[in-house]
This record gives sequence, structure tokens and C-alpha cells, in this order.
Amino acid sequence: MAKTLEQIVLEGLAGDSCSAEELFVLWQTSQMLEENPQGKTCYEEIDPRSFHVDGKIDPEKYSGVLYILKEPSLKHYIQKGLTFPVLTDIRRDYRDYRRGWEDECGYLAGMQRLLLGDAAQSMSNEDVMRTLAVLYINKRGGKEVSDSIWMNYGYEYIEFVKREIRLLAPKVIVCGGEEIFRMVVKEAFHNKKTIRNKKEQMIWKNTVEDYQFTADKNYRHTSDPDRTAIVVVNMWSPAYRVNKDQYLSPEEYLEEFHRRITKVGQIAE
Repeated sequence: MAKTLEQIVLEGLAGDSCSAEELFVLWQTSQMLEENPQGKTCYEEIDPRSFHVDGKIDPEKYSGVLYILKEPSLKHYIQKGLTFPVLTDIRRDYRDYRRGWEDECGYLAGMQRLLLGDAAQSMSNEDVMRTLAVLYINKRGGKEVSDSIWMNYGYEYIEFVKREIRLLAPKVIVCGGEEIFRMVVKEAFHNKKTIRNKKEQMIWKNTVEDYQFTADKNYRHTSDPDRTAIVVVNMWSPAYRVNKDQYLSPEEYLEEFHRRITKVGQIAE
């Protein structure tokens, strides 16, 4: 998808942005300049001006754990036939979260408890949620279907996604799905190369071990524990919570997550 000169300039400004607030203003502006996004980076039923603000749920309690997810759901808006732009701070839903396992937030709370370890034993779900950050790839939102719209959006705005990750400065990144994991490792951690036909390919061999990718403070791959500053974990999407078409119980989901983060403990402390 060809970009306008204005969008290219905004990408450059995004790379130099000093705060999430500045980044989101540039991001929203770039969205508005996108030509014919419906059916490509935006669902037909969603206003292309829609935008969801995310990030640290509570900056003062942030533990350095970032969850990267596909997109906020606008399914209920669509079902009601609402076509106006949805502009919301998604962090509010996380701050007020007190329920159990009913939705995506509940699974994030469960994963976060495992990462926090003993410190989480006396904490409520609300307190646990305030220690994490969340980043949605598709800031416009989606409708809980499996297709390529969110991925098209992610690559269209990849410079903004990369800058948001840097601004959040995570020690642990949990990617909610294989495709998100590959996108983040490939783009945010420079884990790609250009082959003879000029296509960029993932450098995958010998860089991922047991669902984990490790990087140094410069966002470059390292296998040296002493240089490791960031651990990226590949986990199933908490939105679908299925494996081979079978529903997973919360216990099964978290048991698998616990297995995948065995080596992360010291980073998350």
C-alpha cells in the first residue's frame, strides 16, 4: 500500500517521539491520511477514524511486563449498527478489572500473577492488572474474526508499533499469538534479512529457544544470559483460548504459559 509524503514524514516524527501522548497524536493523524483503508487495514463496519489508546495501565506500578495483542473488539458496536468513530482509552477497562476468567483480561491477570510470583499472592486482580502494560497492534479495533486485516494494519503502522514498544521499555514481552510473535521479533528486534529476490525474510534458525527470544538493551538478539535485557515469549492468543480446535480451560492455558516462562523469572522481578 503506497503511502503519502505526509505519512512518511509522520513515521519519521514517530521514531523521534518522546512520549506515548505525542506518538498517539502522530499515529491518529497518519490514520486519517490513509487512502481507502476499508477492506485492507480497516473493517468495512468500523469507522477508519477509530482509535484505542493503550500502554501502561498504571505508570507508577508498572513491572516491565508488556502484553501485545491483536486488536480491541468492537463486535458489540457493530452488532448495534453504530458507525461513528470509537475513540477510547482501553487502559480504563484494565484498571477497573475485578472479574475472574470471563474474558481476555482475566487470562492476562492469570499470566501476570505467574510472572510476579510470590509478590502477587496478596494482590487483587485489580492490583495485578495495574502492574502490566498492553499494546494492541490494530488500534482501530476488530470484530473477533480470523483474517489478515489486523496484520495489514500492523505492517502499515509498524514504525509506530516499534516506537511504542521502545517507549514502554519492557523487560518481558508476552505476544498473544504466533503471528504477533513473528511480527514483533522480526520488526522490533531487527531479526530479518533481505535475500536475493529483495524480499525480507525472518532470521529464525538458532534465535528462538522453547518459545522465547532473548535480546540485549539495544534490541538485538543475544544468547548470553548476562547481556539479556528483554525476553519475548510466544504464547497462544488469550482471545481464542483454543488448541487444535479444542477449548482450553484456564488451568490448562496457564499451565502451558508457566512452562514457557520458566527462564523468565529473574527478568520479571
